[in-house]
Amino acid sequence: MELRGRGHSLVVHKKEKDVLTQHQLQEIIRYEPETGKFYWQKPPSNKHFLVGTVAGSIYANGYRYIQINGTSYRSGRLAWLYMKGVWPEAFVDHKDLNKANDAWDNLRLASDSQNQANRGNMCTNTSGTKGIRFEASRRKWRAQITVNGKSRNLGRYSTREEAMLAYERAAKVAWGEFARTG
Repeated sequence: MELRGRGHSLVVHKKEKDVLTQHQLQEIIRYEPETGKFYWQKPPSNKHFLVGTVAGSIYANGYRYIQINGTSYRSGRLAWLYMKGVWPEAFVDHKDLNKANDAWDNLRLASDSQNQANRGNMCTNTSGTKGIRFEASRRKWRAQITVNGKSRNLGRYSTREEAMLAYERAAKVAWGEFARTG
């Protein structure tokens, strides 16, 4: 099953629970919660990995993937299984936005909306701040927020700072600790 969000996709393996258990994972890999690093303890298949070397590779999307028995897993999801003994039922969010930082205190479960809230500016953002844009025709700054797929206009303001404050207030109400306004 594949869930798609704005600009990204998350592959949720329906078979994850059938494919790999916490016990199997802990036999193959050693996870260091303080650093977020994974190390091979024994080869996961007939491939030749050196015991003690860092497991996985960081892909162009910024996430580390680790392949075990022919299946690629995001390392944040493996950290969750390793520590909690169950597969995460939702997104595994990286608090600091560094998708390769799988330190345990940097990971948390998040809904799609929360996960979207905790991300930086899009490359198309010209205002420098999430949720606001300048409307040249009106010579005003517009604040807008999207929560659970529903967009809401927060108003038009004379200054960028007023629009930023409107967005920040709405983001904190909507997402609490997940709100990233920068």
